[in-house]
Amino acid sequence: MTEYLFGRGIDYSLIQECVADGTIYESADYHNAVFVGKDKDGTPRYAACRGTMGSFRLDASGSDKRYSFRLLADKPASSVHLFEAAIDLLSYATYLKCEGKDYKAANLLSLSGVYQPKKELSESKIPIALSTYLQKNPQIKTVILHLDNDRTGRLCTAALKELLQKDYQIVDAPPPVGKDVNDFLMSYLGISRQKPSRERRDAR
Repeated sequence: MTEYLFGRGIDYSLIQECVADGTIYESADYHNAVFVGKDKDGTPRYAACRGTMGSFRLDASGSDKRYSFRLLADKPASSVHLFEAAIDLLSYATYLKCEGKDYKAANLLSLSGVYQPKKELSESKIPIALSTYLQKNPQIKTVILHLDNDRTGRLCTAALKELLQKDYQIVDAPPPVGKDVNDFLMSYLGISRQKPSRERRDAR
């Protein structure tokens, strides 16, 4: 699991920190990477299993999507950065670290997978992980969207802008290179893709 994440460009010490606090671990049976979301008391409430080989992905039984995988700021911050998947969140934290910035000063929240807005964007619902976070954190004024550079990602961005712009400043910050933030990180670090892109997409 550590080798898999490290191979995707994720900072080694960041992986170790997440392992130490129980937000990432390797499942004993199939050696999947498991990303854990906790409530404010530190109780695990959500777990996303992602295959390190092939196409397996599954939320653990009983997972509560209100508590998706996240890395929260260690001091008050008025913005939250939003990602589709845990590995994109970790990729952005790694990028900040590479740029000499403190990722622990930022609120980073994943949506636990793809968010599907309705055809009429104004009728869509805010993803429950995000709505729960915003309700519990009234100090948040800005939502920064790092969603994918594909049709679904752009549609999600448009929907969230529509739904949130009355109450929040919305910043659209898709990855400048590649389909998603992990693609961008690997390009930034000069790491070549090890697997076919289709298999890699499924592995999320």
